[in-house]
Amino acid sequence: ELEKYEQACNEFTTHVMNLLREQSRTRPISPKEIERMVSIIHRKFSSIQMQLKQSTCEAVMILRSRFLDARRKRRNFNKQATEILNEYFYSHLSNPYPSEEAKEELAKKCGITVSQVSNWFGNKRIRYKKNIGKFQEEANIYAAKTAVTATNVSAHGSQANSPSTPNSAGSSSS
Repeated sequence: ELEKYEQACNEFTTHVMNLLREQSRTRPISPKEIERMVSIIHRKFSSIQMQLKQSTCEAVMILRSRFLDARRKRRNFNKQATEILNEYFYSHLSNPYPSEEAKEELAKKCGITVSQVSNWFGNKRIRYKKNIGKFQEEANIYAAKTAVTATNVSAHGSQANSPSTPNSAGSSSS
């Protein structure tokens, strides 16, 4: 745009100078008058160029701030999604690299994209390795949860098959 204005300024200046030369045949025009006119034209075009530069800078700054604001509006996953991802991570701690199928399943469960799942696991592995002591506590919590769930499932399953349950005792006496 600036180059276009520069070219337009030069063309306009040449045009005005030609007009002034033609007019000098009918009335005398001094070289100082021509210089003054050229100077006025250049000042006007410089002013326009300055305005163009300022508006361009303002537009760039607005776009930059919008872009940075958009990047700042990141949000963490909801608590349930984080729980699901942490459970998987700690239950597969010996090999915390989910397959593509596992990533797709986790993404569906959490309501996020597969690439978000991949990024989460990459970040989690890095953070885990950097601060193993802190995360060992978290790993113990998830291990305890898993053990409680497994105990509850096996307790309910063995009660159904046990002869000492009230239902099975009641059915044998009738």
